[in-house]
Amino acid sequence: MAVHVFLVDENNFQICVQRGLVALPEPSEEKQRKENTVDGLLSRLFSVREDDYILMYVVGTKELRGLWQADGRPFYDRTPVWQNQCYPFRCKIKCSQYNFENPLKLNDVIDLQNTGKIWSWALRRATGQGTNVMFSVSDEEFRVLLNEFFKINPFSMRKSRILEPYPFHEQNLMEYIHLENGEPHYEYSVMALLNRAFANGEYTDIFGNYTDCLSYVPTSLGREMDILLMFQNPVMQDVTASYDIIEVKKSKFDAKALKQLIDYEAWFLQHKVSRDLNMVRTTAVASSFSDEVKQYVKQREYFENKPIKLLRYEYLAERKQLVLKNAL
Repeated sequence: MAVHVFLVDENNFQICVQRGLVALPEPSEEKQRKENTVDGLLSRLFSVREDDYILMYVVGTKELRGLWQADGRPFYDRTPVWQNQCYPFRCKIKCSQYNFENPLKLNDVIDLQNTGKIWSWALRRATGQGTNVMFSVSDEEFRVLLNEFFKINPFSMRKSRILEPYPFHEQNLMEYIHLENGEPHYEYSVMALLNRAFANGEYTDIFGNYTDCLSYVPTSLGREMDILLMFQNPVMQDVTASYDIIEVKKSKFDAKALKQLIDYEAWFLQHKVSRDLNMVRTTAVASSFSDEVKQYVKQREYFENKPIKLLRYEYLAERKQLVLKNAL
């Protein structure tokens, strides 16, 4: 079950709790940049599934509060809720079995980061380009955060309720993905479609039985991994057996993109899995691949026994779905 963190200010936090709603703002940039940003927001929201856990980070007080669950899938709705503000990308929330009166402080979370217990926490983009309005953390990290909440909340089973529940709204986010000539318009558009598919449990015939999926995963390279799939050990369910790093391009996957993927692989091997090669797989997704990339991937598998999956996507408009096919 995925875990999502929404950033809110103090006033909005009270409204979120009262109405049972979390939301993201609509960008105010010029048209083309706005479209791209919208698809970026959609690519994050599509990761939210029914009953996923929700945490809220209150920006002003630097506190992490919880715990709620998603009450259905996200949707777009401009009905006024927040005074003088519109946050149309929304998801209903409901109270979980845990109502933590005492929040975690940001310093506590940073301490967990510094010790390596938390690694996908991302208030700011790893690229240095602004802050996040929402991000997700892995199940493994959530268990760490949950334990910290329990430490400071001995009476965690107190009941809570949503005072003015927001009414049901149909899922409609697919209507807002931007297409051009019947194809995904931006790289974020491709990411949105992929994250929607992974949230629905698709592509297991290609990737295997993944149990968790993160996107825009921060690294110390000043860049973010597009998608990271995690595979839980079915016998020891608190142990992650392996990972699949996925790099996504809207158009052609060239040598520069391949180097970036290999850099992520090297970083992950060094910092996350103690150089255990069996724990990490790599995948490239694009509409096409350069001959240079194809040749290198074939040689790497032959000489080093280190395959990279090259998957060409096709968009099926009638199904609003990406189909992934082997490009070699």
